[in-house]
Amino acid sequence: MKILSIVSSVLLLMVSVSVSSAAEESLSYVRMPLDSVGYATTPSQVEAIINLCDSLESASYFANEQRYPIMLKRNLIAAICPHDDYLYAGPVYIHVMREVRAPVIIMFGVSHHARHMGIEGKLIFDDFKAWKSPYGELKISGLREDIIEALPGKFVLVDGDIHSKEHSLEAFLPFLHYPEFGGEDKSLDREKFSLPTILPILVTRFKGNLQREAADIFAVVLEKEMEERGWVLGKDVQILISADCVHYGDEKWGGRNYAPFGTDREGYETALEQEMKIINSSLTGLIDAGRIDQFRYLVERDDLEWPYKIPWCGVYSIPFGLTALGKLCKLTGREPPEGVLLNYGTSLDPGRLNPETKGLGVTNINTLHHWVGYAGIGYW
Repeated sequence: MKILSIVSSVLLLMVSVSVSSAAEESLSYVRMPLDSVGYATTPSQVEAIINLCDSLESASYFANEQRYPIMLKRNLIAAICPHDDYLYAGPVYIHVMREVRAPVIIMFGVSHHARHMGIEGKLIFDDFKAWKSPYGELKISGLREDIIEALPGKFVLVDGDIHSKEHSLEAFLPFLHYPEFGGEDKSLDREKFSLPTILPILVTRFKGNLQREAADIFAVVLEKEMEERGWVLGKDVQILISADCVHYGDEKWGGRNYAPFGTDREGYETALEQEMKIINSSLTGLIDAGRIDQFRYLVERDDLEWPYKIPWCGVYSIPFGLTALGKLCKLTGREPPEGVLLNYGTSLDPGRLNPETKGLGVTNINTLHHWVGYAGIGYW
């Protein structure tokens, strides 16, 4: 009996270890959320912020459709969306994310850590099978492996750790997984795609003309993969570009001063005029190489150590994403993408939202000495 008892104990231990190892292995293949303060972590928080922003912006939805008839004629093909705290940027998120409904979402994100690690000239892919959202898991598109294999190796870095430490793409997941946005689309056929699959990519600095070369090659590879699958841009695939706008002020920027116009109300208004100049001259209208070059000229110093003329948190993701989008449109016989400004706000205006839910917070202050701008720009 004693021998049987020992054998039984050993078998139970082996089963326990096996189950534990399987659980750990399963967990290791899911990218877990990083930000539990500024982003929603529960369905009730997601729904509270979306319902509040919907109530605030519903009139603007109609106004935009009247102002930009292209919104009613075609499906969105790409967008620029912020990645800051929902309580600050929620009214901008909502304008973009309600239009993002394709079965496959390619996400170009900001890598806040790559520059400090000396990484440049790379597209950083993850190696997870899914990303965790408040509603469960969103699976990675099988497109990832085919694109990685087809791209020149010099442009590719696969690093799940860098993705795990970066928040600029996880901001989108609750909206992509929200039932009304992701599962009950009224204009696209979602029978085979009850939830989207995602392809997260972090964009690092590409020096000079290398940025255009890499983006063009990415577009060629993507177009080939889409053609083989019978996918159409806007219907089956949409592109999301993660970017916040200016980071302004002289407090809580790690000792840096980003306040060239001063920190009074007049300085704030001047900084907003600068924001509109960037958006209107380079990110809206018919997008071509000239407008993308204009964005880089206005914002980027093309220096890995000191990248910004104006501290836009999208200095690399925006020009790469738009260059790839423009090339993809050309390859598929579409007209150049047309960008429209759906909404612009700052962490000061409308300021901090107050949804009827617990747990949502902010990760920094919002004063004239420290504020951030947000643009929601759609491309059709």
